[in-house]
Amino acid sequence: MNTFWDYVQAIVIIAAVIFAAYYVTKLVAKTGGGGFRRSSGIKLIGSQSLGRDKSVTIVEIGQFHYILGVSAQRVELLDKLDKSESGLKKEEPSASLPSFGESFKEELNKRFNRQKKDD
Repeated sequence: MNTFWDYVQAIVIIAAVIFAAYYVTKLVAKTGGGGFRRSSGIKLIGSQSLGRDKSVTIVEIGQFHYILGVSAQRVELLDKLDKSESGLKKEEPSASLPSFGESFKEELNKRFNRQKKDD
């Protein structure tokens, strides 16, 4: 027969395992997964979806930009360009575009005012 203390011991062990898993997950998230992304030398420049499980991706490795066709089954090299001849620049947010908050507020005002006019 199981005693009360056997149940308490099982609960304490389960709680310790959950706490350890939580702590290890937080530690790995804080360190960035072991630094793989930072030291790999591969930068994702951009990606464009072409359909379900299909996209075109541009990655930078060293002094070259690689244009890759990516699907669920394979990754295929479409072209290789020197960084100097690719002419790709990182997009910077335009000063003329409103912020998300401003756009959201404007859209809410439009919809709210429309409802008032209909009443």
